[in-house]
Amino acid sequence: MKVVLTQDFEKLGSLGDVVNVKDGYAKNFLIPNKIALPATKGNLKQVEIIKRSVTKREARNIKEAQEIAERLKDLTLVFKVRASQDGKLYGSVTSKDIADKILEERKVEVDKKKIELEDHIKELGEYEIEIKLYKGINSSVRVVIESEMAEGEGVESEKDRSDRKKLDDMGESQGREVEDLETE
Repeated sequence: MKVVLTQDFEKLGSLGDVVNVKDGYAKNFLIPNKIALPATKGNLKQVEIIKRSVTKREARNIKEAQEIAERLKDLTLVFKVRASQDGKLYGSVTSKDIADKILEERKVEVDKKKIELEDHIKELGEYEIEIKLYKGINSSVRVVIESEMAEGEGVESEKDRSDRKKLDDMGESQGREVEDLETE
């Protein structure tokens, strides 16, 4: 039996192809699952119209993906997160976090499933993340994970140390003055 495919089917062919298959396969599987239609003149015309619209949609999707790839080119996303002294994050940076940051920075909505992240990022550092935008169109973004110092944490600056020392010295001198007054 000759049938015309209404969608791409791995074992038989692409949308619009006319293929010859066994009657039972066509009647019991392909036609009920809307993978194919009997190869009549009307069905051939209908599938040709569908094929043209799919081609137009495909061209539009490719163009949009290329535009998005261009907007994401040379993008660096910086995440300030809490981390331990040895560089381990308290939590992680996920593909959803990256997608949200891209939307915030470039006003481009990227599906988190298209972000190629093997596992959540759990350490400080720089990462090159691949984004699969469409068939054969990829982009990459640089993700920088930096430590966010909470109040009272981290390395004390030279100015902070000198200010603290001055306050300590002032406190000691005032304490001696109070002692001197009490002994008089």
